[in-house]
Amino acid sequence: MKLKRIQAAIIFTLGILLYINTWSFDFASDDKMMITANDFTKGGIEGIYKIFTTDAFAGFLGEGKDLLSGGRYRPLSQVIFNIEYSLFGLSPTLWHIQNTVFFGFAMLLVYLTLIKLFRTTKIEWFSIAFIASLLATVHPLNTEVVANIKSFDLLLALIFSFIALLYSLKYYDEEKPKHLIIIFFSMFLGTLSKETSLTFLGVIPLAILFFRSFNKKLFLKLFATLSASILAYFALRISLIGFPKSIEVTELLNNPFLEATVSQKYATIIYTWWHYMELYIFPHNLTHDYYPYTIGLMEWSNGVVISSLIIFISMTIWSLWKLYQTIVNQEYGNFVAFGWLFFMLVFTISSNLLVSIGAFMNERFIFVADIGWALIMAYMILYLSKRMQQPIFITYAILIPVLALFSLTTITRNYAWQDDYTLFTTDVKVSSNSAKCNVSAGGKSYERAKKTTDKHTKDILLLDAQTYLNQGIKIYPKYTQAYILLGNVYFETGEYTKSFANYIKAVELGERKDSKTNTLALGNKTHLENNYILSNTILEYYGQQFGYNSDAQYFIADNYLNMNKMDTAIIILNNIIKTDSNYAEAYNKLGEIYGRYKNNLQASEYYLIKGYEIEPTNASICENLGVLNAIRKNYKQAIFFLEKAVANSKKPSQQLLQNLQNTYRAVEGSKQ
Repeated sequence: MKLKRIQAAIIFTLGILLYINTWSFDFASDDKMMITANDFTKGGIEGIYKIFTTDAFAGFLGEGKDLLSGGRYRPLSQVIFNIEYSLFGLSPTLWHIQNTVFFGFAMLLVYLTLIKLFRTTKIEWFSIAFIASLLATVHPLNTEVVANIKSFDLLLALIFSFIALLYSLKYYDEEKPKHLIIIFFSMFLGTLSKETSLTFLGVIPLAILFFRSFNKKLFLKLFATLSASILAYFALRISLIGFPKSIEVTELLNNPFLEATVSQKYATIIYTWWHYMELYIFPHNLTHDYYPYTIGLMEWSNGVVISSLIIFISMTIWSLWKLYQTIVNQEYGNFVAFGWLFFMLVFTISSNLLVSIGAFMNERFIFVADIGWALIMAYMILYLSKRMQQPIFITYAILIPVLALFSLTTITRNYAWQDDYTLFTTDVKVSSNSAKCNVSAGGKSYERAKKTTDKHTKDILLLDAQTYLNQGIKIYPKYTQAYILLGNVYFETGEYTKSFANYIKAVELGERKDSKTNTLALGNKTHLENNYILSNTILEYYGQQFGYNSDAQYFIADNYLNMNKMDTAIIILNNIIKTDSNYAEAYNKLGEIYGRYKNNLQASEYYLIKGYEIEPTNASICENLGVLNAIRKNYKQAIFFLEKAVANSKKPSQQLLQNLQNTYRAVEGSKQ
């Protein structure tokens, strides 16, 4: 038992040490959706209620907005995030430590469960339970789960599912009814964490059939408990958020098979299964992004697709035959067959075969399932070793390099998850044909460029952003957000015509929210930079697309004024006042025009006083009133308004200060 404790400590400690470098990382990827930009996570007690009574993405997207067909219901991890946010605020370090510790515990639980499953009475260094647990712990495909805070839901699902499996074995061996209670609640909490736990309704009976003598009474009681727990989950889910909705997903980024034929869809799915297997054996070129078209649409004429289909069908049939032999002959189960069926059962829910998962594949989608492959790999290592004359040496010779390479790859891969910018610009090298990854890399390059003060660095980042965004558009020409971001990049570089063209394209594709805000900002920017003709073109387009806006009309009027079309400006400003009688800047501008250009001080005063009554703290109006009163030699009133203009200016202009100084001198001069 001492060796068992040592092995358990090794597994737990290794699980933490491999990811200790993530503790200094920021939020990344889906953390925004579930934590940093989720209203329910940050909503206190009311947020907890909302988490339990709405779809998993409602706190980010808004209630009633469904992202994926069937919806998602995973309240447990989000409730924990909510409580932790209420106590500690947005603390990525805390959550990274939490993920790491829970991963270490999860792998410890896997080890203890496998020991129990295989009835390992004599603990050895080279037991299949220990080697499989080591492989499961160090495998680089886990990085997305542990390094991405949001994937805490998967860690909880694994933990509760394996607690249910462990206590199912205990119940079968010891026949203690209290174990059924633990099984029920473990399965229930697992399903509240993530739908992955639903597959253990099949995994647990499978484990019993492979490695325990069949006892009908115990088996039925156990299965009834598992079924009751699953039914309780669905009863709660349906009572709180209703039946899962089947919706038509018409956005390629949430439906990767949107542009595929039925034949291409299933050929591509089978191809991804091959790629999962390839990545498990040779974990290289890892990426978080498998959106269209990191993997292209496949045809059945592709040799890899056919090979994948043959392997998966033949291995599944062989494994089922071994299960049949085990049940009929009441013999000890085959490790490889169990490992394969374990994988297939857990994998079904994220394989795209039964339920659309919104992407071609994802490395985290085989987390939990790949424990089955770890068992197969461990068995193969021990099998090869026993066939040699020096089994211990061969085991070391195979296992140590594998563990070392996997560990090094894991630690190195972690660094990609430091923050969004690092993740996207790292993974776009692998997912170079992904529209989403290119646009994400472009967006984060743009954000970083806006924050930097070094011109050379800024220019490089903006050029990178253009490259990524243009590539994203090339892959998926209907990617509206890409056009918005590219418009923003050109806005930043001063290429306003190109910026405008991209905003127009976004509008043509149906994007309204960001296009509206950014088009108005572009019209204002070109106005401030004295590009009056382009500014009016932009602002008039704004009015055609988004309707009347007082600010837009004001900028148009000012543009006409600067183009020496004063009468047109006056007409537009008067129309603004008729439409929006509280728009102070229109009164102010009319006051300027009548005072400065038409020398009609009475009309000027009328409009300026109107504007002042609406916004008495408007520095520009106060300054104009000060100048007007100074011209009329009402110095007391002039000083009042000019001093008020200074007080309400963040940074008073030299002209304003000069006007105030001249007025003081005029007062002194009048006394002499």
